[in-house]
Amino acid sequence: MRKTLALVGTVVNVFAPGIGSLIMGKFASGAIQLSLLLGVWLLKFISFGLLGGLLWPVTAVVWLWAVGGGVITYFSLPNHHKALRP
Repeated sequence: MRKTLALVGTVVNVFAPGIGSLIMGKFASGAIQLSLLLGVWLLKFISFGLLGGLLWPVTAVVWLWAVGGGVITYFSLPNHHKALRP
């Protein structure tokens, strides 16, 4: 079940970083990712240009962190169906 949640969380993180981390049970990472992205998006809407253009690397780093963390979590969990075979 945890492996399935990790896979679903990774796919969700591709489109909505932070939310997928929350699905995987990484509450601290998900909260930090969401707050960073919301802060960047608010600054983009407020500034309409200069700051919005300069803040895209922060968005990219958070996206990579969310997706990379999900992939690492998925591959670090054991395959229970293989472990039960004799």
